[in-house]
Amino acid sequence: MPPTRPTPKASSRHLFLVLIIVICLLGVGYLNVRAQGAQHTPTTPRLGLAADAIQVFFTTPSLVYPDEPRNRHPSPYELALIADIDAATRSVDMATYEYNLTSIADALVRAEKRGVRVRLALDRENLDDPTMAEWAGAAQGITTPVTWEQTDAFMHSKFIIVDAKLVWTGSWNATNNDTYRNNNNLLRITAPALVANYQAEFAQMAANRFGTSKMPRTPNPRTKIAGVAVENYFTPSDGVSSHVVERINQARQSIDFLAFSFTSDAIGDAMIARQKANVPVRGIFEKRNATGIGSEYPRLRQAKADVISDGNCYTMHHKVIIIDQRIVITGSYNFTSRAESVNDENLLIIDDPAIATLYLDEFARVYAQAHNPVACR
Repeated sequence: MPPTRPTPKASSRHLFLVLIIVICLLGVGYLNVRAQGAQHTPTTPRLGLAADAIQVFFTTPSLVYPDEPRNRHPSPYELALIADIDAATRSVDMATYEYNLTSIADALVRAEKRGVRVRLALDRENLDDPTMAEWAGAAQGITTPVTWEQTDAFMHSKFIIVDAKLVWTGSWNATNNDTYRNNNNLLRITAPALVANYQAEFAQMAANRFGTSKMPRTPNPRTKIAGVAVENYFTPSDGVSSHVVERINQARQSIDFLAFSFTSDAIGDAMIARQKANVPVRGIFEKRNATGIGSEYPRLRQAKADVISDGNCYTMHHKVIIIDQRIVITGSYNFTSRAESVNDENLLIIDDPAIATLYLDEFARVYAQAHNPVACR
């Protein structure tokens, strides 16, 4: 007797069930691939806020020891920054403390030649360095207007505004060392409220107002981006230290920091108080500054905080505090009285766990390097 053929209805039902199983398996496979990608590519810039408002980049994953100029290759953030300058159609305004990265100078020259207005705010003291003088000369050679900080203060801020639509900022100077040797962080910001803040700051510099001659004109010191609270301050007019101390005082779970220079007693006192209140404090000091005059390193060690000096054979250049694994404080602002009351600096306070996770990943990289220092020679 021949086998019974399934009815068309039963056959359709069977096919439907098979399709459902296949779709489920594909879905699980897709999620696994996504998870594996997130685990195995931690250095890929990830979206911190909705609508691509803030992206975070770190130099650390791209650093090669020892650094040999002949072996250098552009890093992802360098290429992204150059792409933004190359895409500019109206304006590029740049403030940087140090400046000798040729790729950026070349991008500025290209922008100027295609009719983009390029303006610079620089620190004159660094012209003593021949390579920085050459960089500034190349920019001025294409009639780029440059305003200079000419006092004993430092024009220490670092930001680039493109077409009044986006801003790059962080601890990174446009130099070979900061690009190919030093630990740094950069943020690419497209939130209009924050871009407006940096425009207002640059406008004062363009009018030759630096340091203590500036007025407190930050239009949006506190704002929300996609529901995330962000604060943005500039020195010496915005009383930055008080905002940093306020956030530290509110810490309930943890404080982790990366400090190129840390001599502020007010910030140090706040961290010590939290450590004594059983909120663990961990920190990495740049090795040359850890035991310098006025460093908070010995005080924090005495308070039993987990603080060590860094292991980069060049320079650990971050200025970062991460609070309760959700709040990130970062920018050009070193934790010093000079940064607070004299220099031109900028600082961001971002209350977002996703961005905090990126900075905690960087802390882990720098912390591991501190325990296993790299050799340059």
